[in-house]
Amino acid sequence: MQGKKFRFSLQSVLRLRQHQTEQAIEALIRLQQERQKLEEAIEAARQKLEQLHQELAARQSAVDPAQLRRQEAYWLKARRQLRQLEQQLARLQQQEAEARALVLERRQAEESLERLRERQYARHLEAEAAAERAWIDEQATGAYVRKLQQRAS
Repeated sequence: MQGKKFRFSLQSVLRLRQHQTEQAIEALIRLQQERQKLEEAIEAARQKLEQLHQELAARQSAVDPAQLRRQEAYWLKARRQLRQLEQQLARLQQQEAEARALVLERRQAEESLERLRERQYARHLEAEAAAERAWIDEQATGAYVRKLQQRAS
């Protein structure tokens, strides 16, 4: 005996929550990729700055003052760029932390609806089983009554 098909009344809300969770995860992944690229750029900038510093230290005695000032200005510019990259990294890490919190929040909202759906489905199965038992009991009672009537006649 097939009963009424299960239908979760909040299925559209659940799909929306799942979509929102997926979007939050994708945004987090993009931020992580961006952070990784920025960290690589910072490492390259640090290496370049170190190289410039070593060149500057090595050439201090052999280079004329004008050349030395140009190299020092170039080193200072590279150092400023490194600081800017580090500030960008700090902002990006903050955005990443916020994105992680959002993913967690969205996932919790989705999971609460999933649990509700599972509980409703379990109740649906119980109601179907009870209805089937009642039907079987009714059939058995009817068969017993018919049998009694046949014996009496």
